[in-house]
Amino acid sequence: MEEKIARLISWILHPLLMPSYALLLQFYLKPFYVVLFPSGMRTALAVIFIGNTVLLPAIIIWLMRQRNVISDIQLPERRERTFPFIIAVITYTVTYFMLVRKGLPPVYLKLLLGGAILISVSLLVNMFWKISLHMVGIGGLAGIFAGLMYTGLLHAPGVLILSLLLAGFTGFARLKLNTHNEAQVYTGFIAGAAIMFLVFTLR
Repeated sequence: MEEKIARLISWILHPLLMPSYALLLQFYLKPFYVVLFPSGMRTALAVIFIGNTVLLPAIIIWLMRQRNVISDIQLPERRERTFPFIIAVITYTVTYFMLVRKGLPPVYLKLLLGGAILISVSLLVNMFWKISLHMVGIGGLAGIFAGLMYTGLLHAPGVLILSLLLAGFTGFARLKLNTHNEAQVYTGFIAGAAIMFLVFTLR
């Protein structure tokens, strides 16, 4: 039973979903930069985020699995991660440059920029050591809301606490499934949180 729960957590809190979760949570909380952003544009932005940073990379990874290029779409093997990571960096970067000239509030662009940086760092680390991308992702989510609160753009301590609790569940799941050891889990969370916090606080 615990293993099934761990697998479910790993799917629900998949790293590809983190930027979209962060975007939708901000839409739900409605800070001033969301309220001033027309609702129609919010919908369009959500569609672009989900399409380019979730569906497109997921489809490519699924096709790679169908052709036996990778053994599992959760990418448990370090050597199989390089090409999917590169694809994710490309989709995030292309989406960033698609939107950078549209006059969007910087907060939305930082989600994409930070995501591209996180995956790039994970790619470099992965060449030598297997880091937990799930923990990088959930750590990044915590770092986003910590950064938004630090800069005064958003007051949402409940969301920050929730992201920390979800990080605990994610760490449990990755350890339970024996996909990572404790060092890989803790390092992933710290890296994700620190990098996203810096992205959202540095000007």
